[in-house]
Formats: sequence, structure tokens, C-alpha cells
Amino acid sequence: MVKHLVGESIECDKCELVTRKIVPSSLQMHHILGRVMKYDCSRNCSAKNLKELNPKKFRVKMTSDLDLNTLLSAESIFLFTTKLRPLKLNVVNESGRHKANEGVVDGFTFAEIKYPMENVLNAIAKRKELSSKKSPD
Repeated sequence: MVKHLVGESIECDKCELVTRKIVPSSLQMHHILGRVMKYDCSRNCSAKNLKELNPKKFRVKMTSDLDLNTLLSAESIFLFTTKLRPLKLNVVNESGRHKANEGVVDGFTFAEIKYPMENVLNAIAKRKELSSKKSPD
């Protein structure tokens, strides 16, 4: 399942991250998880759940998706992880012109959409508009 809207999030034990720009923050104290490292990802990024939590219970946000292979796709995502060492990301070809950083985050990861992609929001709005026009007939 792919998530596109602001505020949608995932929680997992292993996460695949693809982003064109990543900015690490300093260590932070989280009231539930303890010490975490925060990252701001931007310019067409995605985060995919590779390993479900065990037990499958919410730790940070009650509305987070916990299912395997759930994908967040957005213009900007922030995430924090209990893995305190810097992430090791490889440069890969994401599209014809643009390179991207890709890597796997081991350890608990919480990722949430900050800014969605405008073209996806416009497409969702047009679909709703078309379906509302067809339904009254």
C-alpha cells in the first residue's frame, strides 16, 4: 500500500530509504524511545517497511501503518531511528537525470510525511471530482 498524504506515517524495525537529499540532525531524547537520531529527507523521497514490529504495536503514533511493504512516497519526509550511527547510503540512478541516496535503516524507525507531492494530490482530487460527477446519474 502506498501512502501520499500529510501526516501519514509508518513504524517498523527495518526500513528502506530512497531520497535525493538527506540532512541529519543531532541526537534527541524521545520520551518513549530514549535517544534517537532524526533525519530530514527531501526532493522526492520514499520509505518502505521491510520488517514489521514484533509485537505489532504502536510505539510513537496511534495512526501509523505497521503493515509489511507499506510505502511512504512524498516530496519531504522526516524520520527518526534508534540506530545512532550515521546511515550508510549508496548513490543510485533514480530517474533518467537524477541520482538518489538509497539505503536500509536497521533498528526501530518512525517515518512521517511532511510535504506531499503536488501532482499526486491533484490526481487524487480529480479522481474524486470525476467519481462524484458519475455517481448522481
